[in-house]
Amino acid sequence: MNRGQRIKKFQENRIRDGRGHGTGKDYEPFIQVHDNKVASEGWVTRHLGWKTNRIHHTLSEHERRYLYYLEWLEEVVDIREQFPLLPLSRTEEIAEQLGIKHANVDGVPVVMTTDFVITLKTSKGLIDLVRTVKPVSKLSKRTLELFEIERRYFAEQDINWGIILDSKLPKTLISNVEWMYEARYLSTRPTVDEELIDLIGESLFLKIINDDGETAISKLCLRCDSEFGIDSGTSMFILKHMLSTKKWGTNMNMVIKDSHPLIIFNLEKQGESINKNIG
Repeated sequence: MNRGQRIKKFQENRIRDGRGHGTGKDYEPFIQVHDNKVASEGWVTRHLGWKTNRIHHTLSEHERRYLYYLEWLEEVVDIREQFPLLPLSRTEEIAEQLGIKHANVDGVPVVMTTDFVITLKTSKGLIDLVRTVKPVSKLSKRTLELFEIERRYFAEQDINWGIILDSKLPKTLISNVEWMYEARYLSTRPTVDEELIDLIGESLFLKIINDDGETAISKLCLRCDSEFGIDSGTSMFILKHMLSTKKWGTNMNMVIKDSHPLIIFNLEKQGESINKNIG
């Protein structure tokens, strides 16, 4: 059995195990970072999703960055990464119609996957769209051929498909989401719970806004830790938690750095929401 046949067998087992099926928390990515045969660029990562409350599997830096972007968008309600184009026979037929080689390993056709199937909440209800993320340098003739198979596959299902160029992603916003990402879940810091936030949250908020952008946020939060008698780093964690849950807001188009001051505002009291375009 050659390498292509082994991978085909491995994929058949994935399908039998339910990979590529489900939605929300129940979705199983077809390719996962612990799979021995994952082909990646050294950026394989696992993240507990904000939208789905499940582990997301990204196989490149640009996938990871786009995931952070999707997590921030209010209209996104579900994210399914490493989504398989099944059945394999259909993509083989499309490749034959186009007169191009299907995705294969050692001549053996393999199941194709796309980066992200995204479910959006719109005024007309829920809709799906598909986005694949690539840097311009990766858009070779062969890659574009495979993308045309993807595009036609989803067009048959009346699903919008598109390429997101890595260079077009909002780098500052994504960097800021990454800065606060892990604090979304209180379980990542066992010493913090809702009761503690209720006890010191308002005082911390007032300390930050009354500073009026004069002091580095790291230094200001450490002062608050000392004043409130709590573990070092707790105030910073709560700040990140309140920003990631959008109870507090800040200008996401300005880079957030621990060594810089930070201007925040109360989103709950102002009744504001943050909306971006999907691209």
